[in-house]
This record gives sequence, structure tokens and C-alpha cells, in this order.
Amino acid sequence: MLKVGVDSFGWYDPENILASFEYIKECGFDSVDYGFGKQLGEGRKVAKEGIVETVFDKSIEEVLEFYRPLKEASEKSGVNICQTHAPFPTWFNGLDEINDYFAMALDKCFAVCEYLGCPAIVIHPISRSTFEKEKDSTLTMFRRYIPLIKKYKGVKICIENIFDRLPSKRIIEGRLSNARDLAELIDMLNEEAGGEYFGCCFDVGHAMLTRRDLNEFVKTLGDRLTVLHIHDNNGLEDQHIMPYTCLDGGDKTIGDWDGFVDGLREIGYKGTICFETFRILKIFPKDVHTEALKLVSAIGRSWARRIEAPVEE
Repeated sequence: MLKVGVDSFGWYDPENILASFEYIKECGFDSVDYGFGKQLGEGRKVAKEGIVETVFDKSIEEVLEFYRPLKEASEKSGVNICQTHAPFPTWFNGLDEINDYFAMALDKCFAVCEYLGCPAIVIHPISRSTFEKEKDSTLTMFRRYIPLIKKYKGVKICIENIFDRLPSKRIIEGRLSNARDLAELIDMLNEEAGGEYFGCCFDVGHAMLTRRDLNEFVKTLGDRLTVLHIHDNNGLEDQHIMPYTCLDGGDKTIGDWDGFVDGLREIGYKGTICFETFRILKIFPKDVHTEALKLVSAIGRSWARRIEAPVEE
């Protein structure tokens, strides 16, 4: 059966890594989406306040040693690391020193992924004031990462569909909110790289915010779809809550979850069903966190059964 995963926010304790992995396994998950943000810092903060020394300033050998407890916890618990998430943003127009720093750090993040046996690292594209500027900046950034990712075996850069905000905070679509544009960019980068070094992280919640058809988005991506960020929202804010919790005012959910699952089945999705539902650990009382996480993993297993069910003749 397809593995079911969850992001590492809220339940992961870096001081008790093995216990954390054993706990999330108890909650029904096989896999973890691990975020590098806590070690590297949030991109905008780094750009505003300057570079602060982190573990990634050390040698590759020292960085891998830092992540050895994470590797051991994964192996001992049987919970694999299905994907990682880079800090975001990792590129800023005109800030060459910051961009150089993140390129150096991401090179070591790629090395950590190879060390952990993790097949994917998610990196956000660039948001700028026009589609053309977004295209140019995004290509500039990802082209820079091509010679870096090619050094490591079995690791793919996964580009996430994101959204933009106006100064008024109203959410609008970005250039890569569209599956066709995203597929075109991935194909272009893979052709330039000479192999399958780029894929897509399909963020379901982001697609809902930009009013995309989930089924059509999945089918347009096809085998480019490598990893998932699954979460629900009310169509207005990036809420990161569990599927089936937002209704259209009646008995119908805002998210077309049936269409989404059908799309995964149609393309023969083989990756992890991975949730990014960290806000449930903020809105639910702490004494029901385990039950809430078990419900999320149960949804994932229900979908796995549907995706892998034999096709009727």
C-alpha cells in the first residue's frame, strides 16, 4: 500500500528524535516531510537581518554528522523521510550575497537528502510583480541549482505551486499556479539538466486558493507529480487543516477530494500521500492531538486503498 506521511511541524522534538518518530508511527504514519527551515532560518528574515552562522556553514562531513541522529531514528522506527522542504524564499532579486549563501546551504541540503535516502526536496519558485519577472527569476534560481543537484544520486528538486498576495493581503495566482506553466518549466529544466532532476510538489491547498480543478491539475502534471502537500482551507486563507473540514455552506466540501483521489489513481501515482496539516496541532486541544493525527492518517489510508484498487474491466 502507498505510504502515508505528514510534515514535521508541531510533533517533532529535535531533542527526542527517536521518540518523535515512534510517536508519529503510533499515529499511523509511515513517512515524514522534514523541514530544513529551523536550521537555516526563514528566507525573508535572513534577507532582512543578515546571515547568521548555522550548521550549514560547517563542512559536508560535519553537516551529515549533525543529521546522523535523524537518519538513525528513521531507520530504527521504520518511518522513512519521504521528502524535505527547503526554507523559503531562497533567492532575492539583487541580493547576491544572500543568494550565494542559500545556494551553498542548499548544496549541503541535497547532500543530506542523499544521506537520509530521501528522494525529494521541495523548493518554492520566485514571486515577483509580473509573470515575466517571475519566470526570469525562477529560471535563474533553478538553473543555478542544476550542477548542484546532479552531484547527488536519487534526489530530485520538486517545484511547488504557490500563490501571491497583493499589498491588501488578497490572494491572487502566481505564474506557477497553473499546471500547464508548471509542467512546461519542469520539462524545460529537465531538458537543460539532461535528466529527471526536477519534479512537482503539488500543494492541494494552494490550488484551492487559486480556484484550480484538482483533478485536472493532477492529470496535467502526470508523471511530473513527485510529492504532495495535502491540506484543506476555506478558499480564502492558507489554513493547513485536515481534508473534509471546510464546507461550501451545505453538505459539500470546498475541496473536490474525490476528484483529487481519482486523478492520482488515473496517473498511477506511486509516491507518498503526504499531509501538511500542521495547524490542527494549534487549533485542537493538546490532549486530542494523537486522535487528530490518527484521523489524518486514516484519511490517507482510505485514499491509498482507492488509488491502488484494481481497475474494473
